[in-house]
Amino acid sequence: MKLTRLITFRSLNTRRLRSFLTIFGIVLGVAGMYSINAANESAYLSITRLFEGTSGSVSLEVKSSATGGVIPLSYLDSISEIEGVEVATPVIKMPAVISGEEVGGIDLNFFGTGAGGFMVYGVDIVRDREIRDYRLTEGSFLQPNKLNKEIVLVEDYALENDIKVGDTLAVVTSYGPIDLQVSGFIAKEGPGLINFGKIGFMNIEEVQFIAKRENEADQIDIAVLGVKENQNAIKDTKERIEQVLEEGDVVLYPDNQGDRMTSMLGGYQIGLNFMAGIALFVGAFLIYNAFSMTIVERTREIGLLRSIGMSSLQVVWQVIVEGLLSGIAGGILGVLLGIVLSRGLAGFMSGFLGYDIDFSNIPINILIASSLLGVVVALLASVLPAIKAGRISPLEALRIRGMADEGFLTKYGWLFGIGLLVVSTWILILNPFPYDVQFRLGSFTVFALFLGATLIIPVTIKFWQLISRYPIKIIFSKLGEFGIRNIERAKKRTMLTCASIMIGVSMIVVIQGITGAFTKDLYDWMDSYIGGDIFVSAAVPMEGTLKDKLEAVEGVSVAAPMRYIDIKWVKEDGMEEKLSYLAVDVDSYSDITGFVFNDSKDDTKEVINSLADEQSIFISSVISEKYGLLKGDSMAIQTLDGVKDFKIASVILDFYNQGLVVTGNWQDLNKYFSITDANTFLVKVDSGAEIDEVISSINTDYKEEYQLITESNSDLKARAINLMNQAFSMFDVLGLIAVSIAALGVMNTLFMNVSERTREIAMLRSIGMARFQVIKIILAEAMFLGIIGGILGIGFGLVLTRIILLSMGAMSGYALDFVFPVNAVWIGIVIAIVMSQVAALLPALKAARTPMLDAIRYE
Repeated sequence: MKLTRLITFRSLNTRRLRSFLTIFGIVLGVAGMYSINAANESAYLSITRLFEGTSGSVSLEVKSSATGGVIPLSYLDSISEIEGVEVATPVIKMPAVISGEEVGGIDLNFFGTGAGGFMVYGVDIVRDREIRDYRLTEGSFLQPNKLNKEIVLVEDYALENDIKVGDTLAVVTSYGPIDLQVSGFIAKEGPGLINFGKIGFMNIEEVQFIAKRENEADQIDIAVLGVKENQNAIKDTKERIEQVLEEGDVVLYPDNQGDRMTSMLGGYQIGLNFMAGIALFVGAFLIYNAFSMTIVERTREIGLLRSIGMSSLQVVWQVIVEGLLSGIAGGILGVLLGIVLSRGLAGFMSGFLGYDIDFSNIPINILIASSLLGVVVALLASVLPAIKAGRISPLEALRIRGMADEGFLTKYGWLFGIGLLVVSTWILILNPFPYDVQFRLGSFTVFALFLGATLIIPVTIKFWQLISRYPIKIIFSKLGEFGIRNIERAKKRTMLTCASIMIGVSMIVVIQGITGAFTKDLYDWMDSYIGGDIFVSAAVPMEGTLKDKLEAVEGVSVAAPMRYIDIKWVKEDGMEEKLSYLAVDVDSYSDITGFVFNDSKDDTKEVINSLADEQSIFISSVISEKYGLLKGDSMAIQTLDGVKDFKIASVILDFYNQGLVVTGNWQDLNKYFSITDANTFLVKVDSGAEIDEVISSINTDYKEEYQLITESNSDLKARAINLMNQAFSMFDVLGLIAVSIAALGVMNTLFMNVSERTREIAMLRSIGMARFQVIKIILAEAMFLGIIGGILGIGFGLVLTRIILLSMGAMSGYALDFVFPVNAVWIGIVIAIVMSQVAALLPALKAARTPMLDAIRYE
């Protein structure tokens, strides 16, 4: 056993470069898996903690079933007397801006645009503290029945804005400016996380007075008795509360915004995990290739060990232990690199979610699992080479001088490969894997597809030589033919190396293909959504009369108000779906921008004008494809006047809120939801007017009064495009990891080829072959490998792009059209060839620098 360990460490030490390349392949794969899963868990825990903390002990919420509706405070007494209700407390919300606070630019994330802003929460001091845990950090909390315009702030927010306890705070609301006294600070936890900490708490009576909303609230939060002892307590209490409510008011579970964020994050993570899995899969190829090469190189050594008494099992274990040590080293280094990568991924996720995710904690379970995964992959990849080594007999070993035994797989594996190709392609085409579990099973089917392509490479070598001979001969002259013929000597090695290149290039093509499919639709949508020249928003709702004031500014041609609200769609089965409703003033909106219709025939003035009809809407293509709704159908939407049927006038492209959005007219917003204010204005400037000058005029006239945030649409579009690029950048990183691992495979293969042919190279040098000619032969071999892997990678990348687009359409409800990625094809082949040449430089230089006399003595 001691001898086996010594031989193992000697083998790893004497082949340092190959050991490094093997370990590095595991490092990259493990780093990808750890960073993605760690980021995913941290994001999920952060979001869950945020929304659970803000709810406190709230189990139920009483709200109006329609946006714009209010809850009468007369409910409080009757709800409080219901069996099972522990506490019922009213809440009223008032958007506001701290006077003088630098609001900054318009927030942009994957849920759309917004101005952020401060929020005032009016609460019943006594009741609310029984439900939510306010941890006071400085000053004093609000006192019941003291109406002296006091407010409590979140400490972190106050410090950021240089606000101290006792300061007088000038606050601007849609009801006018007010002065408030800062009585204390609370910690940014629990209720201090509401609105991401940009919140202040006041006595509800004062907020009602300011907003002129006496005897009403936005919601009533309810804590239920006996929840821990009785799992049905919440459900039973909910049913009892519903009996005392009037029509139009409902009892809900706490807001599911966290589910919406984690749902979007989950879809993104599926794609990242798929790419990271492929990177680890390529790493396994590299390990298998490296150990197979090592066994061939050490055939004589193993034979000598067998001849002096080492058993076949000991030989097997020696190779497996080498794999184990490589896996342990790769796993440890991989998670260290993964921790660094996860920090980078944190920035990307925080950006497109619009929420700062806490990545301070290292998830131990994922750290251990990722490390073990690297070890398991290394062990599995070393098993077949170990078994092969154990089968070497002493007599055979002493006769062999580095000749590779191609084995069963290279001779007959193509039959199994064709079967895998047919079956996996059939499965992928027929089943687009619409659900997460099926999608993960689909990932294994993709691996089978790659494996099938790998197994047929050895029997197609002649074909590849035929199509590669002419271009390689042009670049490397007749010496190139030596290079491509040398590949036949080790078909299994060629097979594995080409497979690594194929998978790396496939990932590049898939990433570029999916990005291209999104880009056209996204750009068309942004041209309409971020239409005109200037985007005007505010942290508080803007009165509709601001339209006339904006149009009176010199240089402004048209101003179009927009307003997003949350609505409920009551489906035929009685279930409710939460959607976003965009209200636009059809006339002014049409003067500034337009809609991207699903059906090109709908792009007419008549269809646009139909949106102005009462109870008329456009639905997004996501809703249309997900729920089978078409032009002429209707949607039952909950309004203040009850459930109303809105006619679908057309289907349009809209990515806001992940496509769960409908567009209606301004008149219906006023009539059915009692909302008259806007949260956005699109502004078109006169021909010849300078946009920056118009923005300056708008800010001068109305910024302070309305707390406006203005930005040119060109700048906003540039940020939107940058946000999209950030979302896809992690896919690019994983593609780069896969290509890097493939490059290591090429380098490993060529080093082995050079080692096996040391004597042959020396003979050629001794009869007059120059060093640069040796280099050309090695580079030709590498280019041949690059051509095979590149062409196969492009082909399979195109197939996978179409399949993944189908899968994404099935999961999200939005079907993306396949756009042939011309650039990806050129990028893929260039990457394959350039990467193979760069990876071949060290082996080529080693071959050229080998002293002839030493080489002739090579055994």
